[in-house]
Amino acid sequence: MLIVGSKIKLKKKMGVFDNIGEICEVTDIQEGGVICFKFGGCHLGCMSYDEYEKYFEKVETPVKRTWSKWYLNEIRFTDINGKDVRCNYLYRTNGKKVQIRCGAFKAEATCCKDDEFEIEKGLNLAKKRLVVKYLDNQVKSIAKSM
Repeated sequence: MLIVGSKIKLKKKMGVFDNIGEICEVTDIQEGGVICFKFGGCHLGCMSYDEYEKYFEKVETPVKRTWSKWYLNEIRFTDINGKDVRCNYLYRTNGKKVQIRCGAFKAEATCCKDDEFEIEKGLNLAKKRLVVKYLDNQVKSIAKSM
């Protein structure tokens, strides 16, 4: 949805306006759907919504996410030798990603762009990735000692 202040990018030559990739700013949306925009720093243009769809695309600005504080939890798993391992780990989230660390090992899980973020699913996946890294390190240590 376009609103005043939206950024749009020229994707196809539009008459003499041929600076493909130029970012323009929507300055007004008038009754009847006429879109006014600023380009080249000081030039103004107007177009219909149909022209917008044909020649432009909306520029999506990424959302700046902030990280939560680190939380402490515990994970238990069985190592390559069948020994029970208990590890305290720290985790944090930014509403789209979960990061986890335990000693020298780090892992993370990221939610897909179109999915709704669920902390438990992300945390479970990150913990599984952490265990895989731990086991991989253990296997490499065993191989080195042979």
